Amino acid sequence: MADYEIVVGLEVHAELSTESKIFCGCENTFGGEPNTHCCPVCTGMPGTLPVLNKKALQFAVRAGLATDCKIAHFSKLDRKNYFYPDLPKAYQISQFDLPLCIGGHITLDSGKQIGITRIHIEEDAGKLVHDKVTRRTYVDYNRCGVPLIEIVSEPDLRSPEEVHEYVEKIRAILLYAGVSDCRMEEGSLRADVNVSVRKKGATEFGTRTEMKNINSLRAIYRAVQGESKRQIEALESGEAILQQTRRWDDNKGKSRVMRTKEEADDYRYFPEPDIVPVRLNDEQIEKIRSSLPRLPAERLQDYVQKGIPKDDAVIITSSRVLADFFEEASKTADSLEVAKWIIGEMMRQLKERSLEPED
Repeated sequence: MADYEIVVGLEVHAELSTESKIFCGCENTFGGEPNTHCCPVCTGMPGTLPVLNKKALQFAVRAGLATDCKIAHFSKLDRKNYFYPDLPKAYQISQFDLPLCIGGHITLDSGKQIGITRIHIEEDAGKLVHDKVTRRTYVDYNRCGVPLIEIVSEPDLRSPEEVHEYVEKIRAILLYAGVSDCRMEEGSLRADVNVSVRKKGATEFGTRTEMKNINSLRAIYRAVQGESKRQIEALESGEAILQQTRRWDDNKGKSRVMRTKEEADDYRYFPEPDIVPVRLNDEQIEKIRSSLPRLPAERLQDYVQKGIPKDDAVIITSSRVLADFFEEASKTADSLEVAKWIIGEMMRQLKERSLEPED
């Protein structure tokens, strides 16, 4: 095991907190009775035409700027074609070769930078509901057309700990930017985890497997642990690693095969003919940039300079609610005492009540 290096890349999907869906006027809220928040547009009825939600576009740009991405002055939407019961149109409107945001990064506490290849906008699919009593599967289309951004990292992550920290920082940045509520238990933040292993010192990547739609930090951590262990054991016994899409079962602590991995050609991408390309100028981009709040990295540096222990500052800046409270309380009280109270009493009370600061 010690002779191998883990290589991980993530595709983090975040639902955007717009009032309506990305291509229609349906309400963008979690829950509700099945198939009550959908319309002919988001279910792909013949003759309907999508209209891009301006707020969703602005939120995607905010996310890109908050992660130091370059914002494209010209981008377009594409159709990603595949057949699945939760995709009524038989295609998903996404972005292929001209994404909205490119070339950003996230800096870990160690100082290591994790590259972000791209951030693109797309629509979410519906949800399959499996009834164990009747042994039937139902489809709820309420989630169809919910606006998403997909944040694609470079394969720069080398351990479950780095993966865990990276997702935590992505979550904090999106919350600070106000573009997503990032409630992993509701599926508004989830990750596809790409894992491969190689001998230490090797420069070529091993064959990767992808585990889809993992929606908790604990499960993401355990998925990287479990899948890398499986691959190393397979290689040590002389087996070849196949490029596959796998499902992580956190209860059993192992993954199972879903299907052989598709390539981009399998999706037959082509430009979305019903939506005009997106054109942005510098003035529009800078206007969005100027509306961003101070982000976690900047606040962390500021707090440490004020004498707050770094470990405490990391916890405080992990939530915009905590950071805003800390700064407001520090106006009338000693900042060190405020930090101690947050780390001690407030965090204890939140843990006892199973609450997040945003609750």
